[in-house]
Amino acid sequence: MAVSDCNAVGARLLLGLAVLAVGYGMLAPAPPPLPGFEQSDKLAHFLAFLTLSALADIGWPQRGFDLRKFLPLLVYAGAVEGLQHFVPGRDLSVWDLLANVLGIAAYAWLAMPLLRRMALR
Repeated sequence: MAVSDCNAVGARLLLGLAVLAVGYGMLAPAPPPLPGFEQSDKLAHFLAFLTLSALADIGWPQRGFDLRKFLPLLVYAGAVEGLQHFVPGRDLSVWDLLANVLGIAAYAWLAMPLLRRMALR
C-alpha cells in the first residue's frame, strides 16, 4: 500500500512536532530517575529516534531511507546529545548517543524491511 499525499503531509507535520517534543524532553532539566529504572532513559532515546525515523520515511515516501533521511537524523541525535552538556542535571552521554543511533538503525534495517514485506511501506 502506497503512502497517500495526505498521509505524507500528516507524517511531516507529526515529524515537526516530534522533533520539538524530543528536543524538549532531552533538553529539559532531568528529573531524578525512578528507583529500578535508571537505564530507562536509554529505551526512551531508542524509541524516540525509531519514531523520528519512521515519520521521516513516511513523510517523504518517494525516496528510500537513504542518507538524505539518515544523515539529518544522525546530526540531530548528536546535536541534542551535545547540548545536554549545557543543561543542569544532564550530561553528554556516549550511551545515549548510541541509543539514538541504534533507534535510527533499527528502523532502517529492521522495521522498514518488515513494513515493506507487509506491503505497508
